[in-house]
Amino acid sequence: MLMLGGKNERNMKRLVTICLILLWVVSFGCKQEKIIPELKPGRQKLLAGLAIEAVEHLKLAEIEEKNKDEPRALLLIAYSHALSTEATWLKSNNLETEYRNERARRLAELNTSEMREIFQILNERHLFQKSVIQILIDKGTPVVPLILTSFIGNKYSDAHKDFTYILTQIGSKGIDELFTAVDNTDNPILVRDQLIRIIGDIGDPSVKVRLESLKDKETDAGLKMEIITALYRLGDKVYQKDIEAGLDDTNVVARRAAARSMKLLNQPSTSKMIKALKDTDDLVRISIARALQKHVDANAVDNLVDILTNDSSVKTKKVVVDTLNLYVDKQIVKGLAPRLIDLLINTLIPNHVDRVLIVQLLSKPALIKEIIEAPSTDNLQYYLYEYWENKENNTTVKSELNSLLQILPAPE
Repeated sequence: MLMLGGKNERNMKRLVTICLILLWVVSFGCKQEKIIPELKPGRQKLLAGLAIEAVEHLKLAEIEEKNKDEPRALLLIAYSHALSTEATWLKSNNLETEYRNERARRLAELNTSEMREIFQILNERHLFQKSVIQILIDKGTPVVPLILTSFIGNKYSDAHKDFTYILTQIGSKGIDELFTAVDNTDNPILVRDQLIRIIGDIGDPSVKVRLESLKDKETDAGLKMEIITALYRLGDKVYQKDIEAGLDDTNVVARRAAARSMKLLNQPSTSKMIKALKDTDDLVRISIARALQKHVDANAVDNLVDILTNDSSVKTKKVVVDTLNLYVDKQIVKGLAPRLIDLLINTLIPNHVDRVLIVQLLSKPALIKEIIEAPSTDNLQYYLYEYWENKENNTTVKSELNSLLQILPAPE
């Protein structure tokens, strides 16, 4: 009986041990229930423009993620974008107040690391770009030092244009920090030039004394010209002659600053502008080509036409196309169409993009009118047709030419 009792006791212990093990396994399994990550689908919904759906995922992501910076930054963007694109739906579903309160709270709490997340998103160029920009504008002066650091370190380069706009919109509240960065000679000269332009864009006349002081002590010709052009924009018209003289400066940054300001001047010397179309710097040429749309001069046509086939960028050549089209449309110049056709068919133009731009210019209504109204003895349509059929080999150029020929009367 004693042996039997001992055996039963051992069996009972084994049974209890097995039950405890099973209970532990079941309990462990319950505790290890799989958590579905919410950050990735939240981000994907936001990128797809589904801001309201993104909010629900990102609220959970904010709870589950150890690093809260990204979900919090994305949530602020989602609330902002929803308010700008789905305001009617939010109002009809009694969510507008909640979304506005959440945006305001999160904007007030937005910290440096979260702002860096927003900078990265801005740099990626998404559909909700405007909402992101508005967040940074609304945050105001705390954003300024981070943007300046980005400029100086050349970080988030695809967002620099937006950063410039944001600083301009923050305006006078951030101007002290802009001047501090300009005064720091350790900062890159091109960054300091850019900040002076932003100060000019802000347009606060109260900074004129500070700009004058900066001008008097500045030795770099490029930065000095930027300061002069900023002062002109703020009302000191006495600097017009200095700006015009800047087109001949040996410092390319000074020439760029002067060229950008040409369109702002009152009756500037167009002869100097026409000369500047032959500047070795493409940025100077594009600014002058734009300025000649306001300060028109038929004498500029030769130099403008030359740009169509020189080493200028495609962007500059497109501005020149617009300028020449304006001149024909306003009857500032006549006979441009025959000249362009002669250039196209009788000159070796190796770059097919240049040939495309010439054909696109010929396809403008004002130029088409010139072709149609030209004397029949000029045979313009015939020469274009012959060139398209027998000489041009590039498919893109041929396609553009074909479109032009479809508009023109058939040659006899």
